[in-house]
Amino acid sequence: MASAMQGKKLKICAIMATLLFPSVAAADPQLPSITVMADNSLSIAIAKIARNYSQKKQVVVNTSFSQQKIQQQQINDGAAADILITTKTPWLEELKQQGLVDIYSQTMLAKNRLVLVGQGGNNVVMDSKSGFPTTQIINFSGGEPMFVLGHPEMRADSIYAKEALRNLGAANDLEPYTLYIKQMEQFFELIANQEAFGICFYSDVQGRKDIKIIGALPESSHAPIVYYGVVIAGNNMNEARKFMEYLKSSEARKTLKDSGLDDAN
Repeated sequence: MASAMQGKKLKICAIMATLLFPSVAAADPQLPSITVMADNSLSIAIAKIARNYSQKKQVVVNTSFSQQKIQQQQINDGAAADILITTKTPWLEELKQQGLVDIYSQTMLAKNRLVLVGQGGNNVVMDSKSGFPTTQIINFSGGEPMFVLGHPEMRADSIYAKEALRNLGAANDLEPYTLYIKQMEQFFELIANQEAFGICFYSDVQGRKDIKIIGALPESSHAPIVYYGVVIAGNNMNEARKFMEYLKSSEARKTLKDSGLDDAN
């Protein structure tokens, strides 16, 4: 069953790649291809990088942005992924110990930040002097559960956010008012239309005029949010290493920066 589902997913990826890169895919069906598996918070940035690389190098680039739980299962089952990009260093260490990745290929690619967001009309304030505005949020919400986080199994930002809230002394007070959302668009719908508040990655709110960034959470309140790229062991490692080199290029780094990510160096 697992292999059948895996085959179906890979087939869908191939169809998507043909739609995204028609000039490349239509030119020669025998072109080399790679599959990039990345954290879902990187979907916009990696999709742009994949498109640019495909057009420049005449390589079909498939992308997957599933939640980590699914990605782990796919890699363990031998899914045909060639590059993994994630913030989960413990997972990378497990993959190294299992011999599933090239241990010498691990590369720090970008950093992200956490921000507290709300609907544009609110007057909640957060700064270094006042600290996290727990009381303001609770009072503004009128006692309703209107503090929003991503579901920990779906969104990496939720894990960092919960750590930050604990260290800022706000976790226990906010928990009764917290909703855990699986889909990012639902997260933003609650923020923009239901006057909720939430914490997400800074890169996720780039270009959104319906969402107000109230403030950035102190980086000292949570573990560093760093994205690492690694080549997955397999028959396509040469093509994967070429893509990894492109990820380190100034062009790719500019795309990451334009998507709201900080340079890793």
